Amino acid sequence: MQHRVSRGSEATGPSTIRAFFLTPLIREFGKSGIEIDGFLRRFGLSAAQLTSLYERVPLRHFVTIAEDLSERLDRPFLGVELGEKFNLADLGPFYAMFILARDLKSALHCLSRFQSTWQTNTTLDIVRGKQCSTWCYCIRDPAIWPRRQDAEFALTSFVALIRQLTSKRWHPVSVEFEHDVRGRRTRLSEFFRAPVCGNQDANILVISNEDMDQVLHLRPGVDDSNVIPTLERHLMELLAPEEDLQHSCAGRVRELLARRLGRATVQINDIAAEMNTSVRTLRRHLMAEGTSFRDLLQERRRATIEAILRSPEGARLSALASRLSYSDSAVLSRAFKGWTGLSPRQYKKSRSD
Repeated sequence: MQHRVSRGSEATGPSTIRAFFLTPLIREFGKSGIEIDGFLRRFGLSAAQLTSLYERVPLRHFVTIAEDLSERLDRPFLGVELGEKFNLADLGPFYAMFILARDLKSALHCLSRFQSTWQTNTTLDIVRGKQCSTWCYCIRDPAIWPRRQDAEFALTSFVALIRQLTSKRWHPVSVEFEHDVRGRRTRLSEFFRAPVCGNQDANILVISNEDMDQVLHLRPGVDDSNVIPTLERHLMELLAPEEDLQHSCAGRVRELLARRLGRATVQINDIAAEMNTSVRTLRRHLMAEGTSFRDLLQERRRATIEAILRSPEGARLSALASRLSYSDSAVLSRAFKGWTGLSPRQYKKSRSD
């Protein structure tokens, strides 16, 4: 059976998640009567180890545990069930950041800023459009599949948090999942109260800009001008391991390209602005590391194209060219053949043979 590879996926370094995200799963072990340590031993883990909330756990283990537990308990919507119960308090110290957020946009940007400290090789990003914004969640490691329970847990818990910050009646404009939702759409639509579709590029909540700009009702009557920077510093120092404190310039550019390609512009001036540096300085640092912005962009484009061509659904070349900022499909085909020696159609056929 061929596994679908997430579009645009590319891992950089080990994929990990903080142990406190396993807490809801551990609770289900206790309720079901399953011997926890015996189950976790298959993954080189123990219940005692997971008492350290900030312990880094392989992300593939977390995803597999969720899938296995869903099957063992015969609860196909386990991720949804757990996400429905997710509470602001489950975020530990991040709770303070949420109740101090001025509006929904600020709260979600807070999640995006800290995402890499609690789950690596994962896209968690917001792109604002004219009327709506897209809130995207996607694991960038193609080896981690299937991951249906994780995706549904993530989007369901995000919506549960938003409802706690706004209203129990809140709902997104629409919802997209990277996995197939046939046979699941009714249950998912009941929770999200919005249209749900599957087999998409990533897991996405489409949120109206009016909702994004809504003032949150949980805000306390305090001056947060000094509180938020202080909390951010404490959280970053608490959660960021020493090896993550210094990123290479090329590594940071790769992260930004992975987040933006297909969702926002990827010109060098856009990337430099997000890194708070000048284009000239960015070019100089990349040159010192033996690469260039053009090389990194082409690397990301190639990884994205190959991932899509490997997936059963694929995509029309014209649509793919537009997403990857090529002028047309012919330019994309020439570039791809220069990398691989094969046209996109030949490459897809060779992978399916």
